[in-house]
Amino acid sequence: MKFCPKCGGILMPTKKDGKTILKCRKCGYEEEMDNKAKKEYQIKESTKNEKVLTTSIVSEKEGRKRDEEEWEQEREEYYKEIGLELLRDEFEGNEENDED
Repeated sequence: MKFCPKCGGILMPTKKDGKTILKCRKCGYEEEMDNKAKKEYQIKESTKNEKVLTTSIVSEKEGRKRDEEEWEQEREEYYKEIGLELLRDEFEGNEENDED
């Protein structure tokens, strides 16, 4: 990769009059592309085995229904815990008021 000697911008290959030149996009500086630059700017493509592995899970309705039942049971337990905490807090608050 080459940089512009004037402004420090990246020199990009561009076609001009049938020739490939290096041109700065910032200030417009141009220079001819020599053999060394051609090798540096050569596009290389490597094709690796880029297959994507996918899987699919198919479940039965009963399996999903069981999950819904588990969620419902979890919600009930959560609400029960909150209710017990509220009752405990209320009960402890009443005992403190009775002592006054």
